[in-house]
Amino acid sequence: MEDIADILQEAVREGNKALQGARSGLMYRHKTYKELVTNCDIASENAIAGFLSGKFQNAKIFSEEVGEIVGDEEIVFIIDPLDGTHNFIHNIPFYAISIGVYSKGVPFAGVIYLPEFQDCLYAVKNEGAYLNGQVIHCSDTERLGESLIAYDNQFHKHESMLKNLSPLSERCFTLRIFGSACVDLCGVARGWMEARIFHQTKLVDFAAGQVIVEEAGGKVTDFQGRPLTLQTTDVLASNGRIHSQLVELLGTQKVDSRLRGNDKVCICNSQ
Repeated sequence: MEDIADILQEAVREGNKALQGARSGLMYRHKTYKELVTNCDIASENAIAGFLSGKFQNAKIFSEEVGEIVGDEEIVFIIDPLDGTHNFIHNIPFYAISIGVYSKGVPFAGVIYLPEFQDCLYAVKNEGAYLNGQVIHCSDTERLGESLIAYDNQFHKHESMLKNLSPLSERCFTLRIFGSACVDLCGVARGWMEARIFHQTKLVDFAAGQVIVEEAGGKVTDFQGRPLTLQTTDVLASNGRIHSQLVELLGTQKVDSRLRGNDKVCICNSQ
């Protein structure tokens, strides 16, 4: 595991080669209500899983599209082969590839690659956070009223999203919605924004970014300020300095999430 940062960087680049290679024949389908998956997601996922399986033959792999590949429970690789799929389909550059590593159930390492910017952010527990080999840090902003906050974009997934948005918009300086959890977590880690708020999220969305943000000096908890678990769905990632202010604001809100939609599948060729 001592070369894990280098291996993770190789893995996301292998994923990106497959992703871009499949792009000329881009096809997509609905996997849930208002959520698409492309052939590029699958190509990237297969490339990353294959690469990691070759390096760690007994490791367990959990990925966004395929699900769980059974292996040794001690080391688990959590893959999001294309975060920001809808941006990718619409040729918006805010998308990413990420891999988080859990060791004995605890976040240990993470890498996020932003293909359109050729930026690779990575971190290993207790070794700091890096962007293309350079150390990065969260911002030192201490007041919520001076903070830029990134927010969810899937308002249909959680009834509290709109309810939380109004008081947050009044208290913070400004809000942004970029449509990619990983892009936003990179923004927090490199000091471009002060926090990212997730409602009804999934482990693949924050597994890599949690380690990167924390190693950059930030803090990642649930809305009540408690440590994350594998089942946490309401996540708050910040520069650490405004964290208690956000917990005070969000922790008092009623959590009442409901998924809506249908399972109709449609395959479309973008060309």
